[in-house]
Amino acid sequence: MKIKQFLSVVLFLGLTGVVAAQNNDNLRGRINDRPNQAVPRRADAPTKVDQRMPDQLSDCQRDGLHGEVHDVLSVMYEADGRANDAGRGSIMERLKTVYNQKGQRRSQSYLSNEEDMIFRTRYKHDDFGLVTLEHILDPEENVIGRTYYLYDADLVLTEVYVEDEERQIESRVLYKYDAQGRVSQLSYNDHANNVFRREMYIYGENDNIFKTVVFNGKGDKVQEIRYEYDEHNEPVSSTLYDYYEDPNEPELTITLYEYRYDEEGNWVTRYEYVLDNDKKIPTYIVERDIRYF
Repeated sequence: MKIKQFLSVVLFLGLTGVVAAQNNDNLRGRINDRPNQAVPRRADAPTKVDQRMPDQLSDCQRDGLHGEVHDVLSVMYEADGRANDAGRGSIMERLKTVYNQKGQRRSQSYLSNEEDMIFRTRYKHDDFGLVTLEHILDPEENVIGRTYYLYDADLVLTEVYVEDEERQIESRVLYKYDAQGRVSQLSYNDHANNVFRREMYIYGENDNIFKTVVFNGKGDKVQEIRYEYDEHNEPVSSTLYDYYEDPNEPELTITLYEYRYDEEGNWVTRYEYVLDNDKKIPTYIVERDIRYF
């Protein structure tokens, strides 16, 4: 697959929050931090980095990580398919994320099985230490895409949009929030700003997302996903109701997750299974090599 084709696929998956199921931390409800871009602000708006809002999380925290993380190398394997014996099969993806000591995400690199760079995302932050722009680079460090983050005067993220190499808008994501400041809806729009997908979120205990409801561009419900979590607030099960084929008889898929954690409380191995007639069929294994400052 060519780099541009691969990039388009990953950008879409990234915007829909399912980059090859690499990181289920995006299932969390902790999205009520307040990013900011260089847009007009009220006269009384905060102006210093140390005046950041109390509920603002660092990039590292938003990624569900604990402690002073320097970088994470995440490798996804296809499981060998033996029930209840999740052995590693072929490598599906390598992803390396680097942070600075402030917890800001500096870069994210997609690597080949030989650990060569396929493409890399570099992040820019404003004076508040918040992401404003992503540059997507090819192996020769040429810019082949950009992702912009737009915020209102209250420092609330309202829109993310992606440009291709020719600076043409490929897609947009629009944000809505509930009374507690949590993301309640994401609208995925095409280059002409037509909605082709909407996701609505319902929260449960510990501000974790209990249910995601997905609609198509016509407003028809096409999926519903329900989650359960462990004591680390990591998802241990997701139940997918798929209405694409029959709106009256959804297809049911239950996915289970098991974890091994390090001393900082970060998971370093995740096993993923599909439940088939009460039998756990292993599908993927993700291992994370986490280095700390």
